[in-house]
Amino acid sequence: MPIKAASNLVRTQHQDILAEDGYPLAASMYEPLRETSLSNLHVILLNSGTGVKRGYYAAFARFLAEQGFIVVSYDYRGIGESLRTDIRTFDTSISEWGEKDCTALIRWVREQYPLARISIIGHSAGGKIPGFAANNIEISDIITIAVPNSYWGYWHWWGRRGYFLGVQFIMPALAHALKYFPSQRLGLGENYPKGVALEWSRWSRRKAYLLHPQRGHHPNHFAEFRGRVLALSFTDDIIATPKAVASFMKFYNNARQHTHWNISPKEYGVKHIGHSGFFRSACAPLWEKLVVWLREYEIPHLSQATES
Repeated sequence: MPIKAASNLVRTQHQDILAEDGYPLAASMYEPLRETSLSNLHVILLNSGTGVKRGYYAAFARFLAEQGFIVVSYDYRGIGESLRTDIRTFDTSISEWGEKDCTALIRWVREQYPLARISIIGHSAGGKIPGFAANNIEISDIITIAVPNSYWGYWHWWGRRGYFLGVQFIMPALAHALKYFPSQRLGLGENYPKGVALEWSRWSRRKAYLLHPQRGHHPNHFAEFRGRVLALSFTDDIIATPKAVASFMKFYNNARQHTHWNISPKEYGVKHIGHSGFFRSACAPLWEKLVVWLREYEIPHLSQATES
């Protein structure tokens, strides 16, 4: 049976949450108004894609809250309402988003809800960031939505050469020249701080990606995660191809369960999903499927499982 939404049963609040170094991050909380028992309290931390403001995920976050989850979304430093100055004078990186921003959000959620089960749903770069959070052991599940190993060779064949040229040459050149990457002009969301663009460019040159001994980022905390990983890929996504998604999912190499859903939009009555379409209301049947998975609490002693 489809999950019913109750549109007037969600309270939304906005506030700043301090990152590990005290930097203020703009955040939103979506809370169900109905009573939830402490034994079933489940908080979802929603990690955005690169250059995507948290507001893009509002309909999805509200839907989850309508099902009884508490949802927390936030803008990384340098993005959306967490950009507090001229981007040309402010720098950060994807790894710093994990080390200082995501780490702080996990800590804040645990302090606010000490008994809750915590899951992270990460879109694109948002599924990579928990691997840089020193406290990701607090997380029970990581759900990656179109999260690839962004090595250029894993792109769909017809876009591969353009991606290589853009990321390896154009992106770093513009980032150095302008002191930021003008992604808004290219239809790629909010402008990227310089370090974000340079890190992306450096990582994507090798299959080992962000774990490469020289070009990756060390130390990191991917191996410390012990929960479940669910990876979603879509057959019409040329960026996060099934091969790229399967490769990245394994970076959380000590997760006790890896599950991969490679989804054809037509099977769910959706014309197109691509890299970012999952969060549009047309994908509500997939949202319902995800909620069912989130509610399946794994028995801890079960061995690692893989699904297709």
